[in-house]
Order: sequence, then C-alpha cells, then structure tokens
Amino acid sequence: MLKAPNTIIISGTGRNVGKTTYAMQLIKQYAAEQPIAIKISSHSHNQTQNLIPIKVNSDFGIWEQAIVSDFKDSSKMLKAGASKVFYIEAKDAYLPQVLEILSTIIDFNKRIIIESAAIRRYIQPEQFILIYSDDNSEIKEQNKDIEKYITSRINFHIS
Repeated sequence: MLKAPNTIIISGTGRNVGKTTYAMQLIKQYAAEQPIAIKISSHSHNQTQNLIPIKVNSDFGIWEQAIVSDFKDSSKMLKAGASKVFYIEAKDAYLPQVLEILSTIIDFNKRIIIESAAIRRYIQPEQFILIYSDDNSEIKEQNKDIEKYITSRINFHIS
C-alpha cells in the first residue's frame, strides 16, 4: 500500500454526481500547494487527442493533459489550477502497474487530488471522499470492499 499523506481520493456513487466539480474546488482550495490531479477511468473514452502519452499499451494508458483544450474532466482540472494533470484508462487489475509508473514521475508526498474509487485499494490517502446525490446515494457494488475507508460522504449539489 502506497502511503500518500497529502492525497485526497474522490469517488462517487455514479456518473454526474459532481466528482470532477468537487475535485476542481479542491484544486482551487489547495492552489498554493500546486496540486497534481489524476483522473482514472476503468473504461476507454477514446478521448486522448490533445494528450501527451506517458505509457500506453494494451493493458492501460497514462497521458498528461498539458493544455486546456476541451470538455474533458482532465482539461477542467488543469483549468482549475492543477500544476499537472494525468488521465489514466485502466482496469482495476492494472492499477498497481500504473502506480509504479506514476511513482517515478510524481512525488506522492505532495498534494494530489485523484478521481477514482478503485485506486483506494492501493493508496493510503489523507482523505477518501464519496460524492453522492439524492437520487443515487449507495456505493457501487464493486466498491463495497473499500466502503469502510470512506472518511467523508458529501451530497454535492451541482448548481
């Protein structure tokens, strides 16, 4: 388990509950610490144009979002003020390999904001936050094993 004492992991009960919007607020809140942001998706979005490939193979992809360019969550995080943003596509089983690579380019003692539930199995963060909505307040079945690690549950209303 990788210890990341200044990392905040954000998970959610589903799509459109406010995970990225909340991540953007945290990025702004910790601007003085020049936070690094990481967006992890377990499925392909085919939206890697304008991203710099770090490591891409048949198991996973790691890209850096280096320019504010479009509607992608990683671009929104960069626009919010993150010093670096990484976008990752990886099935949960490949997250240990992804972390090995990230550990060579990121200091996990710095302020890091990660949007992913599954990464909590491999990182011990400062906080593990669950974002939910009135319509969708239950943690996903595949994440029940990490529910015990949640430090805050936030009903985040997007206005």
